[in-house]
Amino acid sequence: MARPVWSGTISFGLIAIPVKLFHAVRRQSVSFNQLDERNMARIRYRKVNAETGDEVSDAHIVKGYEIAKGRYVVVDPDELEPFMPVATKSIDLEEFVDLDEIDPVYFDTAYHLAPDGTPKPYVLLARAMEASGKVAIGRYVMRNKQYTAAIRAEDGRLVMSSLAYADEVVDPADIEELAGLDDVDVNDREVKMAESLVDSLTADFEPHKYHDEYREQVMALIQMKADGEEFEVPEAVAERPNVVDIMAALEASVAAAKESRSRHPAVAAKDADVTALPTKDTIAAAARKSAAKQRTQKKPAKSTASKSTAKKSSVKKSAAKKSSTKSATKKKAAAKKTAKKSA
Repeated sequence: MARPVWSGTISFGLIAIPVKLFHAVRRQSVSFNQLDERNMARIRYRKVNAETGDEVSDAHIVKGYEIAKGRYVVVDPDELEPFMPVATKSIDLEEFVDLDEIDPVYFDTAYHLAPDGTPKPYVLLARAMEASGKVAIGRYVMRNKQYTAAIRAEDGRLVMSSLAYADEVVDPADIEELAGLDDVDVNDREVKMAESLVDSLTADFEPHKYHDEYREQVMALIQMKADGEEFEVPEAVAERPNVVDIMAALEASVAAAKESRSRHPAVAAKDADVTALPTKDTIAAAARKSAAKQRTQKKPAKSTASKSTAKKSSVKKSAAKKSSTKSATKKKAAAKKTAKKSA
């Protein structure tokens, strides 16, 4: 059962709607602890002086901001106190905007907003926002930090996303590799071919098709080792070569996509039961299958050719042997007949 991470009110004008905040995304990751291999005890860290190596107690630790290499401005916690945002327990809405006016790069952490108490004010706001197609922009404070947020209505519910501040968003002009893209010469034929490739792979977005394969395989490894089973580590996949002829690559990609859409990993998952969570057994089986597939793909062509040659040679030897046996049998039969006639 999901637990609220914050509770307060949505406030605008003279209206206050009690709400609870729940995480909309539950991050899944694999984390490891560092252990001493001699007795499997956890590794602990100490706060030590970088110059002397002596351990430093909390009483002697202060906060400093580095303004130059090795030069710090020390700030006392009491000096920061007046700047701390007041925890008002309120999401103060300031304006309503169109969703398409917000660049997706600004969206940060997503939350579900749920009514806290009587649901009618919540439902009224959600339906009004959904009918108008507007998104509410507001501010709130959580854990002594102030955030800007966007609240939108979706299927009668309110979803909130914290927003990055404008000075936190990286300007594309600061990225050297993006400069001069407008001067790159691309002809109409190349654009049409690229559009054909995009069209051939166009599909509805189904997030359940996509999985964190690394995490699933690592968890499979952990489970198998915990169960005392053997796990064969797959070989690393070779890096893809750099594309030299873009048109040849586009034409080949379009042809392959048209020949079989099922080869695309996103489309191939359509027939799978993507809604069911993988069990330990299915994850382990998938990992073993993936490892075997990668090993097969990594075998050099020379080995395959060698096997094929050996196979042909074996067939030829077998045929020669059979022919030799048949010839010997015929000679023996002829000799027998001659002996009988003589007798």
